Amino acid sequence: MLMKLIRYIGTLIIILFSAFCVILATQDRELLIGDNLDSATKKILSAPGIFEERFFDYRMQYVIKDQKGHDDIVLAAIDENSLNKTGRWPWSRTTWARFMSKMKNYGAKIIAFDVVFSEPEEACNQESPDNVFAKSIKSFESIPGNKVILPYSLGGSGVDPFKEVPHWLYNYIIDSKLGGENIGIYQSTIPQSTFPIDTLADTEAGLGYIGAHEDTDGIFRHYPVLANIDGLYFPSFGLLSYQLFTGDMTTFQMENQDLAFLKTKKGDIKLNLLGETKIRWRGAMDKFSLVSIQDILDSNENDQTMKNKLNGKMVFIGSTAFGAHDLRHTPVGGQTPGIYLHLNLVDMLLTGNYYQPKNESTTISWWMLIIGTLIMVTVMFFKNPLLDVSTMILVVSGMLYYDITQLTPFGYEIKLFFCIFSVVSNYSWETFLSFYVTNKEKSKIRGTFSRYVAPAIVDQMLAHPDQVKIGGEKKNITVFFSDVRDFTTISEKLTPEQLSHCLNRYMGVMTKILFDNYGTLDKYIGDAIVGFWGAPVEVKDHAYYAIKASLAMIEALPAINEEFERDGYPLFKFGIGLNTGDCSVGNMGSDLIFNYTALGDHMNLGARLEGLCKFYGVQLNISEFTLAALSDEQRQQFKIRMLDKVRVKGKEKAVTIYEVLHNFHPFYTDIESFEIYHTAFELYLNKQFDKAREIFNSLHEKYTEDKSCKRMLEYCQNYLENPPNVDWDGVITFTTK
Repeated sequence: MLMKLIRYIGTLIIILFSAFCVILATQDRELLIGDNLDSATKKILSAPGIFEERFFDYRMQYVIKDQKGHDDIVLAAIDENSLNKTGRWPWSRTTWARFMSKMKNYGAKIIAFDVVFSEPEEACNQESPDNVFAKSIKSFESIPGNKVILPYSLGGSGVDPFKEVPHWLYNYIIDSKLGGENIGIYQSTIPQSTFPIDTLADTEAGLGYIGAHEDTDGIFRHYPVLANIDGLYFPSFGLLSYQLFTGDMTTFQMENQDLAFLKTKKGDIKLNLLGETKIRWRGAMDKFSLVSIQDILDSNENDQTMKNKLNGKMVFIGSTAFGAHDLRHTPVGGQTPGIYLHLNLVDMLLTGNYYQPKNESTTISWWMLIIGTLIMVTVMFFKNPLLDVSTMILVVSGMLYYDITQLTPFGYEIKLFFCIFSVVSNYSWETFLSFYVTNKEKSKIRGTFSRYVAPAIVDQMLAHPDQVKIGGEKKNITVFFSDVRDFTTISEKLTPEQLSHCLNRYMGVMTKILFDNYGTLDKYIGDAIVGFWGAPVEVKDHAYYAIKASLAMIEALPAINEEFERDGYPLFKFGIGLNTGDCSVGNMGSDLIFNYTALGDHMNLGARLEGLCKFYGVQLNISEFTLAALSDEQRQQFKIRMLDKVRVKGKEKAVTIYEVLHNFHPFYTDIESFEIYHTAFELYLNKQFDKAREIFNSLHEKYTEDKSCKRMLEYCQNYLENPPNVDWDGVITFTTK
């Protein structure tokens, strides 16, 4: 219940955070410029917008990668070659006069200088370069429709502004329709220091202001379209260029402080309170027609190529040289010459490539956020990891595809970053919780089973938890029982502390061997060890590993007894019984205390086989079922001899039992005696007791310590004296455990 509550709260927080960031990202940027907020607040409020803007820049770059700028726009570049050949900067006005002559000859229509002419040029004993330049401007403008545009800037703090609007600007006032007396964009001033000198202003050249403000992340995305100076509205450099080229006398309309438009023939452009609009970028140097100014100056007046390139065009003069320091960070490049802000704005005006109304983009943003998040959250209820990641990829891919094919190309500015953020974060939150729960379950499994099974098996269980089924699962396993002989006598000779030390030493070694061979510890019962192979996870060839582990325990006991003998403790002897079959395996007990154990007839038979070890004088007693579970190749690795056919207490069906010889058993190296034993046992089962007795007698004389040879000799002697019934099958019945 707590985990569900955490999941729901986390999901709700992600959704609310994403929605809040979308709200912040849609705020007008003028709120983040100026002194209305402290810098820390600005950083916080602008952060979502920065993410959205950067993400939109990448999508926009993909959309415009194959687009070109308007054919009527040409950039006459002040490039490195021009600066190197013409010399000092700023250039003499006579050079510009020569340039103007070429432009007139080539048929250019609009010449827009992104070059400030705010100071007179000194000259000695010759006509003033300013007058020469002014005459060239007038000569160019003498052709109907031709116009030159000169720039000025708007003021800020610490400037010396004109006390009233310069009279030259009155020719370019933009008609405005305002919703009231106090309605309007922020007012600006014009500094005298950047305004064209009177000689040039008197030419009736067009005057448009320049200067843009970068966004809070240092990237220029907005362009000032018009300025409010003493309640009058004047066009920017780019807007005036468009107006004079097309004859479209745009008007400004502002119904209230939140709704301002520039109305053009191509449609309405939304403006903010700074008089800015966001540029729909076409690109930079590789997208617009470009010609070096030096090539123009060096060209012949009859150069047809130049005429074709410049005739009837709007020509912008601006610097592309690195040394001119007019480089800006823009959405289309980190080192974009500032002139391209003007070119992209004019391209936008010429093509009508405007942004869609902000409220429409915002509405689509909300729908994408809601639908994408709803799909992701709904799918997560199915708790299918593959379905979750597939849905997340499909939803995100679908959003991106829809945006770059149907939205961004048509002027919609979707707040897609936080729409995708919501989808991905909800998926990540669900994945994190699933990972946490899985790790918690793994820790539980490790804590529970590390007491029972080898570390290798625990790792396998954690890697494949689906193989672990807790509680009463039927599995084919090999059960293990071992017991220390005469433990009561041993315990009487030791203090409790000594007895605990001996048992811990003995059981520590034996348990490690069991774990090293992929076994599972069931329990300790006093001096007895109970275990099994094949649960809680599958162990291939579990009978084989059970025999290997049992032999390793037998072979490890002498070293333990050497320590005990050295310390004056009694020596340990033990027997092991193995049986293979189906048992019910799982956590058995109550909700408070449980034990991972195995139950069933085969478990009981394993315990009986361990009990028979003392009777038969062997250390490792296995059933016919364990032997049958071995492959032929595995059987060849062991020395196995038949012990007897027995019917244990509580069982009606007889079972054949076998002894697996350890490496210090006398028959282990005496292969001939080992084979003779098998021959004698076959004679015994075929009721040839006299022949069997002779062989067992010879083996007993050779190995008096082998209890099995002595017992079989006694069996044969008994049946020779008391012949068995005709239906005798060689089975011995035990009435005690």
